Amino acid sequence: MGYLLKHITRLALPVAVLLLAGAGFLWIPSFREQQGFSVTLTMGLTVLAAAVLQFFFHFSGMTRETDILPALLYFAAISVFPPLHTLWQSQVAVCALLIILHILYRGFREKDTTEDAFVSSILLLLPSMLVPDMIWLFPFIWIAYIILSAFSMRTMMATLIALGTFVLYLGLGLYLGKLDNPFLELLNRRFIFEVTDPEEWIMLAVLMFMGCYFFIITVIRVDRDSVRQQAILTLFALFFAATIAMIIYPMMPMRSIPLMLAMLSGMATIFFRQTESVHRGIVFLIYLALLIAGYIVPTLILYI
Repeated sequence: MGYLLKHITRLALPVAVLLLAGAGFLWIPSFREQQGFSVTLTMGLTVLAAAVLQFFFHFSGMTRETDILPALLYFAAISVFPPLHTLWQSQVAVCALLIILHILYRGFREKDTTEDAFVSSILLLLPSMLVPDMIWLFPFIWIAYIILSAFSMRTMMATLIALGTFVLYLGLGLYLGKLDNPFLELLNRRFIFEVTDPEEWIMLAVLMFMGCYFFIITVIRVDRDSVRQQAILTLFALFFAATIAMIIYPMMPMRSIPLMLAMLSGMATIFFRQTESVHRGIVFLIYLALLIAGYIVPTLILYI
């Protein structure tokens, strides 16, 4: 039994695919209750975001070709939360943020990150027109480069040039009447549990609890990880903390949640890909059980 628990996170490819298919079935009620095109688009972009997360971990060397745990964790986390099944805008933002993390990781301890800083800033600013709260992540690009020992005055100037380019584009669009200002209510914020339905509180509380657990349990052992793991963990932990702050007092409550879930899935992958232990096997089973309960309980409350 102990051996099974120790290695249970090393899912065989057929088992992982079966779990992915099971998560996909959770979208069926959304197809029946919502507009089919919106759900289809969101599901397709969610699969794309999961693939980008999978590529990131494969590129970093932390997963094998047949290890699809990162994609599984993210897709499952979105699937168990039906209110997210029509928010295609959020999945665009998630794809952009994951690409940004890849660019940041690629610049670890590099002397010249000017071009990467400009590109990552643009990739952050443009999706913020769909998910306005994403604009608050802009300073975290600087923090990330500082932590990754790749920050310089040229890096900072590159990000500011990207910001100036975006402001010019936005201003020109507003002047010509081609764009609506998505940031008008950026400071008009309310506590998340005041603007969501009671059945959504349970799911959101479960996800935030799991995220905080992985944040604490992975950060406290960072000194025992490899340099590569430290860099990846730093990125996911940094942006997880930022996205948690975003969703506690959000402008658009639901749209920011997938960003947090992507960071949660990254931290969970790092946790499960550290040295195998019975503890990690038990946590993995609890993780799956909480996801299942987080879907079933709100659904029962909604239809009782």
